Amino acid sequence: MKTVKKYGKTMGIFLLIVLILTAILTCCNLANFLYTKSTDTITMIGMILLFTIIGFEYGKKAESKGYLEGLKIGSSLIFLLIIINLLFYQTGFSISRFIYYIVLILSSTLGSMIGINRKK
Repeated sequence: MKTVKKYGKTMGIFLLIVLILTAILTCCNLANFLYTKSTDTITMIGMILLFTIIGFEYGKKAESKGYLEGLKIGSSLIFLLIIINLLFYQTGFSISRFIYYIVLILSSTLGSMIGINRKK
């Protein structure tokens, strides 16, 4: 039960941050402050940073094997992103999307590995 509560809270915070980031980027895009390519780049960098920070926080709390914590939380968040993608955007899988998801999982794993080494 503790694990479900821990991951549920993280997923809620993750969704909130993604929604805020999406709203800001959409407003900037509609106001012609950003172009589509720059919006895609900012979104990717923001998601990589978000996954790294979440992995870092989970790594600091891990007892051992921080990379497993990073893989677990990264995979859980990717599963959530896939569901959102299928429900709202109804786009299929492509090689570029698969690589994007792998990069996000690797960034959470790396963040978790750094987090376990920075543990007090």
